Amino acid sequence: MKRNVKRTLAAVFACAVVSSSPLAATASGGEAAAGGGSGGEAATGVREDVGVFIGGEPFARDKCVIIDSVTRVPFRRLCDALSGGEAVIGWDEATQTASAVWRGMTITAAVGEPYILANGRALFCIVDNYVDDGVMMVAVRPLAKSFGIDVGWDGGKMEVSLTGEPSTIMPGGEFYDERELFWLSHIISAEARGEPLLGKLAVGAVVYNRVESDLYPDSIYDVIFDMSCGVQFTPAYSGSIFREPTDESVVAAKLCMEGVRWRRDVFFFCSKSIRYTSWAGKNRPYIATVANHVFFG
Repeated sequence: MKRNVKRTLAAVFACAVVSSSPLAATASGGEAAAGGGSGGEAATGVREDVGVFIGGEPFARDKCVIIDSVTRVPFRRLCDALSGGEAVIGWDEATQTASAVWRGMTITAAVGEPYILANGRALFCIVDNYVDDGVMMVAVRPLAKSFGIDVGWDGGKMEVSLTGEPSTIMPGGEFYDERELFWLSHIISAEARGEPLLGKLAVGAVVYNRVESDLYPDSIYDVIFDMSCGVQFTPAYSGSIFREPTDESVVAAKLCMEGVRWRRDVFFFCSKSIRYTSWAGKNRPYIATVANHVFFG
């Protein structure tokens, strides 16, 4: 029996390509730290008012919005509210990144990225963080998750409820399997160095889809170095897999380990230049093209 891959995310974003983000829809968010912030485009799409409540009390009603089915909240205000005013908020103008430090946990949200980093974890926002009128906006669910807060949704009332006692999220050093993170980040970097984040997540999806399939080995390492039908991942045998992975490749690996899957039906890929001459191109159904790679089922 194949082991179940743990910690799967509720929202698989393969069906969510509905916004300006190349990955999926838009994100809800947070306020831009101490000095405000500039740059970044506000999310596009239909905006609707949404009520957000913390323990039954209304929160920042003038700022919270729902766009493309994702509730966005001000980063600074929510971090401040959930930490009881204890979080130290910052803003890096050069990198367009908001930050919050609380009880030894650091949370960062960069403009234009569809994730936040919290306590060494990478949490998917579905859509990009953005600045709106000097306020950093991020998706409510990943930011609440960073504080160990449960999120509820009442579609009839258009209300989000945040409940629970705030706490720091389990750190990445404890949550991620070190060996799995090492090999997954290395193969993603070797195969998709220079590709956009979506391209890196797509490579990660191929690896995980194989791990979950009865037709392939049961671990990330064994999938990468599988030789039962010949070399499957060229970098594993060319040696390029041993190069230090890029920062974004590590983030992509962490997102995959959090349960993010670009698609669950991709098992092969090749460069666009050999799409029609590769074994997969001749024998497997075409699924999609992402940047310089073509993916097959």
